[in-house]
Amino acid sequence: MSVTQVPALEEDVERHERPPVRFGAFAFRDFRLLWFGLLVSNAGSWMQMLAQGWLVVQLANGPAEGSFYLGLVGLVRAAPVLALSGLAGALADRLNQKRILAVTQTVMGLSALILGFLVDFHVVRIWHVLIMAAISAGANAFDAPTRQAMLPQLVGKRELVSAIGLNSAAFNGPALVGPAIGGLVVAAVGIAPCFYINAASYAAVLVALALMRARPPAAEKRATGLWRDAADGFAYVAANPVILAIFSLLSLVGLIARPYLQLLPAFVKGVLEGGPQSLGIVMAAAGGGALAGSLITALMGNARRRGTIMLCAAVVAGIALVWLSSTRAVAPATIALIVLGASIMLFMGMSNTLVQMNTPLAMRGRVMSIYTMTVLGFMPLGSGLLGWTASLTSLPLTFAVAGAIVVVAAALAAGASGIRSME
Repeated sequence: MSVTQVPALEEDVERHERPPVRFGAFAFRDFRLLWFGLLVSNAGSWMQMLAQGWLVVQLANGPAEGSFYLGLVGLVRAAPVLALSGLAGALADRLNQKRILAVTQTVMGLSALILGFLVDFHVVRIWHVLIMAAISAGANAFDAPTRQAMLPQLVGKRELVSAIGLNSAAFNGPALVGPAIGGLVVAAVGIAPCFYINAASYAAVLVALALMRARPPAAEKRATGLWRDAADGFAYVAANPVILAIFSLLSLVGLIARPYLQLLPAFVKGVLEGGPQSLGIVMAAAGGGALAGSLITALMGNARRRGTIMLCAAVVAGIALVWLSSTRAVAPATIALIVLGASIMLFMGMSNTLVQMNTPLAMRGRVMSIYTMTVLGFMPLGSGLLGWTASLTSLPLTFAVAGAIVVVAAALAAGASGIRSME
C-alpha cells in the first residue's frame, strides 16, 4: 500500500457483534475493564501530579526558580517520549499489547513508590524528582501508543469516537477529585502519601489486563526491521498533507498551550498567592473542564465537520489562556481554567479521532506513537520552554503570548489546509 493513501477504517475487523448504540463503547467487556482500571489509576496520577508540583516549588528558592524547576521536570519528561515513541509504535504493531501495558504500568508504579520513599525519609532532592520523572515518562512512551492502538480492537469501528472520548474522560474525570484530595492530603499529612496512593492505583490496570481476553499483535509479523517500521510511520504522516497539518497544529498546542497545567503550582504560589488547597481547587477546575471536553467528544458520535470543530476548539483554548493570564484571584482563574480545559480536550479528542479514522489498522500503532510523541513529548518540552521564559519575564506574560499564538495558528490552519472539510 502506498503511503500517500489515506484509507478509512474499512479494513478494521469487527471482533464482536454490533452492540446497542445507546451503550457506545461501554457495550464491550474488555473496554469496560480497561476503562475502569484507568479511572482508578488516573485518580492516583492526578494526586501525584499535584504533590510532585508542590514538592518542586518547595525545593526551589522563590517563584522564578520554581518555574524553572517545573520546566526542567518537563524537559526530562519530554526527552524519553521524543526519543522512544517511534520505537514504541513499531512494537505496538508487532507484540502482544497486553504484555506491553503490564510492563509499563509496573514500571510507572515502582517509580511512584520510590519517590514516595525518598520524600518520606526526607532525603529527596530535585535530581531525584528528575530521574523518577524520566523513568515514568519512558514507560509512558510505550504505554500511551499501545493503548491508543488497542482501542479499535476493543470496540466496533462505529464506536471508536465514543471510545476515544471515554478514554479521555477516564483521564480527566479523576482530575475533578484527584487534585482536590491531593491538596487536602498534602496540607494535612504531607506529600509522600500521594506518591504511595498513586503507586497502589496501578494495580487496578494490572487486574483489568489480567481479566481481558488475550490480545494478539495488531498486525502480521513483517520481514522488515523494527527501525524501518518506525520510519514508515513518519513517512506515512509526511506524505499526507492534511494529517501533517493536524500534527503541526497539535504540536504547537502541545508546546505552548497545554503546559499551563505543569506550571500551575508556580502560578498559584507566585501570582494567585495561594497554597496547596488553592492549587487543588484550580487543578480540579482544569480537570472538570477537561472532563466536560472529553464527554462532549464521546457524545458527538458520528458528528459531521470534525475538522471545523477541532479548529474552533483551538481558537477558544488560545483565548482562554490569555484570559487565565489576566487573573489574580482563585475564583476568576477557576472559571478560565474550566473553559481552557474543556476546549483543549475537545481539540485533542477531535484530532485523535481524525487521525485514527484516516489511518489503516496495520499502520495505526506507528502513527499513534507519533501522536503520543506529539501529545506527551511536546507538552513537557513546552513546560521547559515556558518555564524558562517565565523565569526571565513572568508567567502571566508568557501565558498571554502563548494563547495569542495559538489563536493565530488555528486561523492560519483553517485557511491553508483541508482540515475544515474533514469528517
